[in-house]
Amino acid sequence: MVFWNRKSATVDRISSEALANFGRYEFLGSQQSGIDPSDSYSLISELNELIFTSTSADRDLAVAELHRHAAKGEWERVGAWKYVREFLDDEADTRDLIDGGLLAIAQMRVTNLSIHLAPIDAPRYAELTGGPPPNDGFFGPPVFDSNFGPTRQYYFDDAIARAAARRITRLPSATGMAPGHLEDAARSMWDFGLLVYRGPLVINPDITFEPNVVRPAVAAATGVDHSMFADHLAHTLLDSNTHGYEGLWSFLGGTRFIEEYLDLSAVDASGYSRLLDAGVELLVTSGAIGVTMAPEILTQRQRVRLQALLSEQ
Repeated sequence: MVFWNRKSATVDRISSEALANFGRYEFLGSQQSGIDPSDSYSLISELNELIFTSTSADRDLAVAELHRHAAKGEWERVGAWKYVREFLDDEADTRDLIDGGLLAIAQMRVTNLSIHLAPIDAPRYAELTGGPPPNDGFFGPPVFDSNFGPTRQYYFDDAIARAAARRITRLPSATGMAPGHLEDAARSMWDFGLLVYRGPLVINPDITFEPNVVRPAVAAATGVDHSMFADHLAHTLLDSNTHGYEGLWSFLGGTRFIEEYLDLSAVDASGYSRLLDAGVELLVTSGAIGVTMAPEILTQRQRVRLQALLSEQ
């Protein structure tokens, strides 16, 4: 028998699973994919040893390996697309890898894809699919209308559960004791509103620990007149000329802080009513309800004011 004419077996530098995980990390991010940033490069580092050499033959081997892995499944195709964008160029032998990744994402039905697709890929996506990348208005991680990833409702349900599980201790007050400057406390209401109403899974990880987020407001509201605090907080927030989503989270956060952290009498202050009205009005005009946040997270007073506002329209 003659053995020297046999074709040598193809040896892959990385596994298909590693490329799929690289695709998950690149598209979903670290928090949603569960892949630590320090581990992401190791998934494809051995393949990079080929493309970082100076010979075109080694590059061809790397591209051929990407094609083999991409044939295995959708996340592998996403990984190959992301690998090309990160380490290779858009050339004749890699273009179908880019197209394959874009078509895989289309098949996954990512409903807020437009905010997660780079400008370089959006035109080609439209060419391949016959329409622009979808955008359902959910600002946050990729959400799916398929089993490939979490739905928008998944994030809503998590935020609802976490909001319901919070346990707050009311702060001590002192009637007649005027609060000091509230600029830092007012600024913290935006992060507080985001944390409670959107949930920790969709916001910056730096603002997911509530005691740290509300620390400036807690310090300013401890041992002072809480009705006066509510009036001053509302004045600081409402006179900041902040509108849109920033105002929404600040106003809702300020309303909730007054309801939950301050003495019960603080909800009778005019400042509370002003913040409540401003927050609910923005909630309606911004279209955030049911799109960016779940209505179930609203407090009872916020829900009552929302219903009253809707009935007036």
